[in-house]
Amino acid sequence: MKVGIIGYQQVGKSTLYRAAAQGHAKGDVTAVPVPDPRFDRIVAQVQPKKSTPATVILHDDIEPVQSGQKMFSLRFLEQARKADVLLHVVRAFDSPMAPYHASVDPARDQEAVDVEMVLSDLQTIEARLERLQKMQATRAPGSTEYNEKMLFDRIKPVLEEGTPIRAIDLNEEEQKVCRNYQFLSAKQTVVAFNTGEEGAGPDVKAQIEKLKGIGTQAFAVCATLEEEIAQLDPADQPEFLASLGLSEPASARLVRAVYDALGLITFFTAGENDTHAWPLRKGSTALKAAATIHNDIAKGFIRAEVVHYADYDEAGSLDAAYKSGKMILEGKEHVIQDGDLLHIRNKS
Repeated sequence: MKVGIIGYQQVGKSTLYRAAAQGHAKGDVTAVPVPDPRFDRIVAQVQPKKSTPATVILHDDIEPVQSGQKMFSLRFLEQARKADVLLHVVRAFDSPMAPYHASVDPARDQEAVDVEMVLSDLQTIEARLERLQKMQATRAPGSTEYNEKMLFDRIKPVLEEGTPIRAIDLNEEEQKVCRNYQFLSAKQTVVAFNTGEEGAGPDVKAQIEKLKGIGTQAFAVCATLEEEIAQLDPADQPEFLASLGLSEPASARLVRAVYDALGLITFFTAGENDTHAWPLRKGSTALKAAATIHNDIAKGFIRAEVVHYADYDEAGSLDAAYKSGKMILEGKEHVIQDGDLLHIRNKS
């Protein structure tokens, strides 16, 4: 999962990046483990030779959004389109260092970038429709070009109204077409309002609620303070967080917001050699989970041995859960639940 960090210059993108990486950032791309007490408990019980948490990949290498009419450079577009989800960092603190305008207006800055993403996609669709009009294949119902034109004819007026593609109800095939074009407004976006140490003001809180009302993950964070927390010894962090009225560091909130935005759950495989946490799209089948582990496992799929985490937790171990009859054999179409422990029987 590639998380592209975007925003204007001097809004704290790199500071939040380093804070979320908990002091482990190397360069401008780093893997951040997904905090999960369930995984920690499984690892402590199994004591495997190797443990592999689920991760998200943070990218702090995207060119900043520019002020003025041409907000997105070609380099920005190329980089941002490669991301699975965009993390938009918005300035909500007063600073004389911000080069693009003097006043602090989080709603203005957040909405300006959203509008620009919609306009960028609209330009792409208008150019593609112009080319499709000239193709003979577009006139053949059922052809790729015909279906594409029908889809873009439906999307175009929605974009003209300022609505992002992600807000449109698209079927799986239509979503695939949009992914091929890497539309920015089709990507899920998480918004982080970077505040001063005094925390979020009424304007930020109102904008967060507005965004949540339309299904966009948003939260307030003081990136400078979070970077200081990240530099502390892990054993000292809980006490310091509590003194600030925080229950968890920025990395946990950021990862959770990304997970929610992408509609992800986590399933586990618990082995003595490697105990692993795997991200999976909500609603995915056992076969998809098997493919997430390895394509060869999916090809040879026979059955999935499934233990729900609550049953594992109550039993105290995977062996105890098996012995108490909590393991269920499921087929390819079984829908995996968040926290399930899996063992895939296959023909290998």
